[in-house]
Amino acid sequence: MEQNPINQNVPVIIQPIQDNIDLTTKYIMEQIDKSLILFCNPISGNQEGKIFLDLGRHYITKEHYKLIDFQYLVTQKVYEPIKVIIFEIINKEDNAKGKLLLKYCVERCKLNKKMGLAENFCKMRTLIGGGDGTVLSMVEEFIDFGIDINYCEFGHVPLGTGNDLANSLGFSDHVDISENNIDELYLILLRYYKAKFGKIDVWRMELELDLIEGEILTNTKNGKIPLKDSNGNIIKRYIRTFINYLSLGYDARIGYNFDAKRSKSRNKNKCIYVYEGMKKIFCKKTLSVQNFIDSFTVYDSLDNSINQESFFSDKDTDVNNTNHQLNQISGAPSVNYLAQDAHKIKYKFISKNTFNIKRNQLKSKCLVIEGNPCSIIFQNIINYMSGVRDMWGYGKDRLAVGVENGNNEENIKYTEKLKYMASLKQRFDDKMLEVFTFDNGFETGFEKVYRGLAKKLYHGRGPMEVKFSDTPKYTKGDTDHRIYMNVDGEYFHIVKPILLRIQLNRDLCDGQLSFLIGNI
Repeated sequence: MEQNPINQNVPVIIQPIQDNIDLTTKYIMEQIDKSLILFCNPISGNQEGKIFLDLGRHYITKEHYKLIDFQYLVTQKVYEPIKVIIFEIINKEDNAKGKLLLKYCVERCKLNKKMGLAENFCKMRTLIGGGDGTVLSMVEEFIDFGIDINYCEFGHVPLGTGNDLANSLGFSDHVDISENNIDELYLILLRYYKAKFGKIDVWRMELELDLIEGEILTNTKNGKIPLKDSNGNIIKRYIRTFINYLSLGYDARIGYNFDAKRSKSRNKNKCIYVYEGMKKIFCKKTLSVQNFIDSFTVYDSLDNSINQESFFSDKDTDVNNTNHQLNQISGAPSVNYLAQDAHKIKYKFISKNTFNIKRNQLKSKCLVIEGNPCSIIFQNIINYMSGVRDMWGYGKDRLAVGVENGNNEENIKYTEKLKYMASLKQRFDDKMLEVFTFDNGFETGFEKVYRGLAKKLYHGRGPMEVKFSDTPKYTKGDTDHRIYMNVDGEYFHIVKPILLRIQLNRDLCDGQLSFLIGNI
């Protein structure tokens, strides 16, 4: 029996810890509010992860397995009582031990919450050291292991090449740490220990491909390989979660070629990326978004916080008719994927090419994607392309959309609506995405220098859908019709895509994960 720290007069019962749990686990479970668990990828970036692991092995407290207890380290510095235990991601045995420890700690967090303890006793600070893609893959591993991630507070320790997620959350885009320097490790961990708790939106994408010719290719050092399912069949419907961004076009094409040349050095990787970008600008033709996108549709979310009226009421569609149309296009079995999130079309943007082809058929007003953009980007966080910050905010009133078949008064009215949407501030916790385009490779590459070159298409919640134009049958020699996709720093060549659907991943903590937030 022990006193409740929240109310000293109310006794609480602490459940006994199982006898088979090792000493480290018992110690960490008793010190939830002062402890960090770090899962580290030793081969990310410039191999800072290896330094983390080496320090962990060298400075462990002898009484506790793999534990660094800074309070008891014999140094000239005075440490706050932080405790950390570091596990290696690519070592299966070590990774499993870390997940088991995390699972026990989460169970203690649940108990602490029932007891009414403060939040720092009810959340396990769980750090993931690696690139942007490592973070979400580890979260998914935790879920598969049976860990209730609602009681985890995740932190991204930036060890990869880009590290846009860590930068967006108020931490640096990389860590500086030298071998055998425990003080540097402490200062890095201290930032995460003192960070506040926050939320970040999590999105779900679903890409449907042609059932006969469709495929998704990844570029490796061993050549281009199609994605396959567990049975060895080429994937025709690709579903995954993303946090950072999803893009189609020029930037994804750069990354796709970069993947095959990727090294273990962060600085070398950045040079390779710049080289690939310049090569695409001067030597390779990039397919315009207008050539492969037929339309971009936003469905009106039932809990949309903007709650603006539809642009054109004559284009509203009820959800049953919408699902019927989607299934007719995709050839997929009937699924009511929009039923809980949408009831009508809110906005529909058609590409300029589609408008020109159907000009005589389109009598009513419509929104058209203007220009000849080389890419279209769906962004959640505020960083992109290894540190390009707030492209949405700097774009101001630059719009990528125009109104057709309207009179002058109507054009002014709808343009004002678009400008209002473009004026809304970007956040990573508002359950909204920002969608914008770049006209060419030069603007994409120089955004970090000149700022404000992106053109805004949409800001809001969705669900969203991209319908692709019919593209020619894929041949290896055909470089004029290739479509590339970037999902959180992973790059793909997609062949004969039909539909891309994007919506909040409500199956994952109702669309938001808990993260540690630094100085924003």
